[in-house]
Amino acid sequence: MKAARRSVAFFSGALLYSFCAGAAMKYASVGLPRSIYLSLGGRNSLPVMLGEALAIAALIFIVAAVWAYVTLRPARRRHRPYVAWMMAGIGVAWAGWLIFGAFSFALKPRAYSAPLQTMLLSSNAAPLFGALNIFGVLGGAWVAGALAKRRQLSLPVTRSRRREAEEAAAVEGDLDSTVSSLGPHTVSPPH
Repeated sequence: MKAARRSVAFFSGALLYSFCAGAAMKYASVGLPRSIYLSLGGRNSLPVMLGEALAIAALIFIVAAVWAYVTLRPARRRHRPYVAWMMAGIGVAWAGWLIFGAFSFALKPRAYSAPLQTMLLSSNAAPLFGALNIFGVLGGAWVAGALAKRRQLSLPVTRSRRREAEEAAAVEGDLDSTVSSLGPHTVSPPH
């Protein structure tokens, strides 16, 4: 069962990052009204791009925290949350998206003659697909792991440990009963 929980955490991390990358692309395609863009300096100005990137990263953080907590929360106290395995899955998915972005960037170099801020902050621009989104997913998974660990420690002790404690208490109770002066072979008092 331990291997099953590890593999679930790993594949859930990979799916989490892929879902968040797709969701970030979808969120980035939703724009604000033109009047807001014009008042802030245009769609490609640094304040607008940074604001959009931070808003998308915050949404991704929330999605990642909920997803990771649902995956990592333990049902029993002895089941540890496998945060490292989930982070490994996120890392593998990030590497896959980075390789895909590098190939996409190499095949269409003219389409990506954008400034550096666009390549770093835009969720639609390869090869990073939004650098802040990476930190949003990792941060959400880390926070969920900390919450899952706290929940694990608050769960009651398993039955086997409780049974061992009860047996130890019973043994201590038996020791007290053997010390008693009344026993089955006591001499009756004279008449």
